[in-house]
Amino acid sequence: MPASKVKNIVILILLVVNVLLLCLVVPLAQERQQQRQAAVAELEAMFARYGVLLDAGGLPETRVLYTVEFSPDEQAAQPAMQALLGEMVLMENDSTRYLQIYRSEQGTCQLSRDGSLEARLQDREAAGDLREAAAGEAEAMGLMVAEVSQPERSSAGVFTVTTVQQLLEVPVFSASLHCTFHNGVLTRMAGTAYFDTSGLVRTDDETCCTAADALVAFLGSRTDLGWVGASVTGVQQGYLRAETASAAVVRLVPGWRIATDTGDFWVSGIDRQVSALRVDGG
Repeated sequence: MPASKVKNIVILILLVVNVLLLCLVVPLAQERQQQRQAAVAELEAMFARYGVLLDAGGLPETRVLYTVEFSPDEQAAQPAMQALLGEMVLMENDSTRYLQIYRSEQGTCQLSRDGSLEARLQDREAAGDLREAAAGEAEAMGLMVAEVSQPERSSAGVFTVTTVQQLLEVPVFSASLHCTFHNGVLTRMAGTAYFDTSGLVRTDDETCCTAADALVAFLGSRTDLGWVGASVTGVQQGYLRAETASAAVVRLVPGWRIATDTGDFWVSGIDRQVSALRVDGG
């Protein structure tokens, strides 16, 4: 048989296979879409029965996230401190070695083993865009930024911008830096940051629950929470730090931040426990 005919036969077979696959895929995709629409309608109806407004059609896809742990290297913060305070930085430990203090002509920064820090800064130039300046400081320190808040005015000429650190492509809600600007000049930074996650390990094989599961858990806990809101305004997957026996070990649990008209709440993606979302206030 001529090669040209063999080639045509092969092409025809491939076309037939593709058509058959398409006939299988399209109904499955339509079925999944119908199932999703039904689940969305059921979830919205459930919230509506309790007088709560929810737009479940905009829920984000659930990422596969696990509980993780890591132990930051004390020396890993040095480059971040140099980015914040300049190259000529002197470091000293307190008597317990729990706290490291960095000093330079540009200011001081106290950094704890659990990642909490407080910096007092001086001799800086005024920034034109406070959000851009805050994000730039965090990125210069080697952090990936997931969110940057709008400037919040505390007094005349004084504004605070909060950045939230990103890890494994999601925000870590317990790792935020609050940057205070006086007349556009950064004078203070406080909060929590994780500069070394290279030793990050998964603690088990249990994955984070879905956004729908988290919302059901939240609705079921509204009485215990004392929540009297009227709407859910946002749902976002991320991490939150959990308590450990040692301050040198950071454990991050995946879950969902549920924003409402009266405040934010946290639903653990592992055990579905619900609580008010409280992070460091800077």
